[in-house]
Amino acid sequence: MYRILLLLFFAAASLCAESIFTLRGVDRVYPVVDISGEKVPKSSKPAIREALDATIGELGIDTAGYSDRSLAILVAEEYVGETVLINVRLVIGEQVKRMGSDDKVFALTYQNALAFAYDKESVEEKLEDSVDELLSKFADQYAQERGTLKRVKEKGSLAASLGYETDYETAVARAKKEHKNVMLVLVANYCPWCRKFEELVLRKEDVNALVHSKYVPVILNKEKDAFPPAFNISFTPVVHFVDPATQQAYHTVAGYNSRDEFVHWLEADKRP
Repeated sequence: MYRILLLLFFAAASLCAESIFTLRGVDRVYPVVDISGEKVPKSSKPAIREALDATIGELGIDTAGYSDRSLAILVAEEYVGETVLINVRLVIGEQVKRMGSDDKVFALTYQNALAFAYDKESVEEKLEDSVDELLSKFADQYAQERGTLKRVKEKGSLAASLGYETDYETAVARAKKEHKNVMLVLVANYCPWCRKFEELVLRKEDVNALVHSKYVPVILNKEKDAFPPAFNISFTPVVHFVDPATQQAYHTVAGYNSRDEFVHWLEADKRP
């Protein structure tokens, strides 16, 4: 295991240009997450591993037992002058045959990378965003090349775990009774930004507590669930803040917003 990590780090550090390889033959991997450096919070490792395992599971990739093909997320810090950069790489490392020979060599057959400037207050959120973006790109390429499509998580699982309603009329009736406004979240089947918004924003405990303190939240799949046509815009995800008495939106947040951006709006909303 240690040898694999050393090989992955060496290869990832040595490969200067991002390379794109076919993923058709990648049906079994050994998942790895490694974090190095003093600035990177080690507490993020379980969440990164959970995200990696979830993506692997969604794509149907086998992880049983040991494989000499590793799908790894590698996080390390790098100093450029006085600036600290956090590098996040998603790589596949494996033994491959050298052309014209039966000899095998260790090679990176896939790599994608992101980097951001270190900031103590936001490093954890930026790390989660980077990992999710890399996994989404990998999953999209994998699904495209293998002729499959990656769906966002079913709305029922989010609603059940966070206490969201799944019926618009029920949410409106409850909001009237509780003297709250409705927070209507619309997602779509093939929308990676919807998944990103669900996982990195709505599932956060502080965000969910704030949402429930002010609204009756409801999440719907715009492709199959019933809701007023006026709320159907071209963006996903989209969040409408609705007055239950008039059933009109007094504010709309279209597209993906980070946790900080979304919380800022929630806290600024003083509408009774």
